[in-house]
Amino acid sequence: MSNQNQTEETAAQQKQPVKIIPSKLERKFADFTYKFVDLIPTSVQPNTVTAIGIICGMLGSLCFFLGSFSRIFFVFAILGLLTHIVCDNIDGYMARTRNQKSLRGGFFDIMSDTLVCTFTILFIGLSSYSHLELAAFGAPLYGIHMIGTLHYIMIYNEFPFPPFGPFEIHMLYISVALVNMIFGPVVLFTLFSVPVYLIDIVMVIVILGSFWEVGKSAFKLFFRLKKEGR
Repeated sequence: MSNQNQTEETAAQQKQPVKIIPSKLERKFADFTYKFVDLIPTSVQPNTVTAIGIICGMLGSLCFFLGSFSRIFFVFAILGLLTHIVCDNIDGYMARTRNQKSLRGGFFDIMSDTLVCTFTILFIGLSSYSHLELAAFGAPLYGIHMIGTLHYIMIYNEFPFPPFGPFEIHMLYISVALVNMIFGPVVLFTLFSVPVYLIDIVMVIVILGSFWEVGKSAFKLFFRLKKEGR
């Protein structure tokens, strides 16, 4: 494919809305949240909703660490993550239906997920009911996955969600927060005299799943480009 054809194809793709390919669970949750968009005044910009989601999500992330000192903080962790995932769904819908789309809005939206999910992993790792070593593996993986996602958007104008995407990760962390809020730090077993907490097992599952998704996404993109001769 010539450089001119590639340039023309890229320009044509940029004129089209980004094709979003969410998981089934993400789609059902998104469709539910869209019902409440009409309650938001038209004077409110989508980027404002994104900013609210980031602030609440980051505060919720911090509360996972503060849960080490008092279980009450898990309540705010849950509320913060729920607010973030709701805002993360409706900001894009607002932009599309109210003709307020912009490249900076799309970038802001992706950074929202990256910031909140990455810092949630880090704050969990810094808590007294998990191990920082696991967070050291998990946090960079989300950033790497976002790099692949950005390339999909730039090259194919697609936003492919993994089967276990941001929504599912949020729900998993919220479930862990509920368990810790009710029962306190849950030690499942000890390994070489080191306590293994419930959240450690969750982190291992997320990390292994992330490794799989990052590898699969990277290979899929590479061989798709190879097949097209790019």
